[in-house]
Amino acid sequence: MTDILVASDYDRTISDEKDSFVINNAVREKINKFSKNNYFVVVTGRERRFIDRLAYGLEPTGWVLENGALIMINDKVYYNIPKSWPKLRFEIGKRLSAERLNFTYGEVIIYLNNVSNNICDLFSDLYEVSVEWNRSDVMIMPKGVNKGNGIKKFAEILGFKGRIIAVGDSQNDVSLFKAADFKVAVNNALKEIKEMADLVLNKDDGQGIIELLDYIESGEIYKLGLS
Repeated sequence: MTDILVASDYDRTISDEKDSFVINNAVREKINKFSKNNYFVVVTGRERRFIDRLAYGLEPTGWVLENGALIMINDKVYYNIPKSWPKLRFEIGKRLSAERLNFTYGEVIIYLNNVSNNICDLFSDLYEVSVEWNRSDVMIMPKGVNKGNGIKKFAEILGFKGRIIAVGDSQNDVSLFKAADFKVAVNNALKEIKEMADLVLNKDDGQGIIELLDYIESGEIYKLGLS
């Protein structure tokens, strides 16, 4: 294995919304081939049950799911949450139900889609709770748990001490970027993510991932700024 770990978001980074977020065959094959000799981690807000369907056949080094709260390496699952979280999650569910808001439970966190109001006001007194946005969708989770925290935990479990290349497109990738040594935005990323990036790819979604992995395998990535 090399001393580089690629940590990539899934929706609108590996997968394309036009394909209903089902991974493209060429992208899957490229990542699987790359992962045989390199570290590649999918870091996403998605639940395991959706990944099993959308990314069928994808075999990265591991997964950081539910926005950093759930880590999977081979057949082992690690929960990146404090002991107080189950009780807090129950209280959050009660408050959301009282406001007649539609939400779903993941294995660890809580999801709301197409949120238009300031959801944070419902939890202003719960200091151990945080809210992460992914465009118009919301994830409610323990404070301090996010993609950046999740990839750090993943590297710690793996014993990885090299450089992390983060790839993303949206707001909940900010913490992942902050945890990385080199930040990459796919071409379809939000403006704020592009502005944070050390490298903006020429291509969108999974084609951008193929572009990046080609840069790494050829050594071109060092000419593009990785030190």
